[in-house]
Amino acid sequence: MFVLGMTIWEDALRGPLFMIYWGWCLLLAVITIFLALWDMVLVRRAFRQQRRELFRQEFMTKELIDKIRTAIDRDEDK
Repeated sequence: MFVLGMTIWEDALRGPLFMIYWGWCLLLAVITIFLALWDMVLVRRAFRQQRRELFRQEFMTKELIDKIRTAIDRDEDK
């Protein structure tokens, strides 16, 4: 839209039409930036959830949980 506004439509964009066109360009740019930031937040959230789940699957086995409970019980007995 920037290229079109600066080259092909330059002569047609005069007066109020100029303001309307560039106002829409600004609005679309702001919306695009907002959506990109929102998408970044959603992707980071999904990544964190997936990382936690992978950690639980790989490291929180029954044997490890039993060892942790045994160690905690020994510390409580002291």
